[in-house]
Amino acid sequence: MKSNSALCTLALLFTTGLAHLSIAQDDEGLQLDDLFEEDFEMEEAPSIHDPFEKVNRAIFDFNDEVYATFGRPFANAYARVMPDPVERSITNVFTNLKFPSRFVGNVLQGRFGEASKETGQFVVNTTVGIGGIFRVSDKIPSLQTNKEDFGQALGSWGVKHGFYIVLPILGPSSLRDFASDFVDDAIEPIPSPNTVIDDSTDRMVIRTVEVVNQFPSLMNLYDSMKRSAIDPYASVRDAYAQRRAIQISE
Repeated sequence: MKSNSALCTLALLFTTGLAHLSIAQDDEGLQLDDLFEEDFEMEEAPSIHDPFEKVNRAIFDFNDEVYATFGRPFANAYARVMPDPVERSITNVFTNLKFPSRFVGNVLQGRFGEASKETGQFVVNTTVGIGGIFRVSDKIPSLQTNKEDFGQALGSWGVKHGFYIVLPILGPSSLRDFASDFVDDAIEPIPSPNTVIDDSTDRMVIRTVEVVNQFPSLMNLYDSMKRSAIDPYASVRDAYAQRRAIQISE
């Protein structure tokens, strides 16, 4: 039993790590496709302090090996067996469950109109969309809004990144956004401490399903980044800072 728990924990760490490539991921914040979108270019690129670059680069290389050795094979296998409609439905359900952190992120920034739209999305998708399986709200223009999180709220208050960090397996972040992840988790229904699911193993399984479902798209984006960047480390770091700056300014 103990060995099964350990394996499950390792699986969760790995899958959570890949999801964290999306920076504040499911935390909904920043996706790798967002990082390399053409429209994220700014006239003046914001900087992020990187006093631990040597250590960060070593961890970045380690993560790269882990993704290549385990992430890509797993993503390919998952994409072969999982129908696209099912994959989208799973993503939709978990996106819907993250309504509390988006709602609070908007309220803390004084964006009460956006908070109302988030509430409308949640109600429509939970009821008409059958528990969030279908994103019916996407067809309602008046409910469209930007995704918010606690890190964006801090940024809007003038709190800077602090410094850039690359976490083992978990990937790129900053002191501000890493700390903010814990706040987002605290107000969402699946993670501890305010979870609605009592059994820790059940929570771990649900979390693993959530992140595994993102594997194919995350690995495709990561491979694209490696092909196009002369220095992938610097590319990801700069893109991270730029995208977060744009999200905060929106």
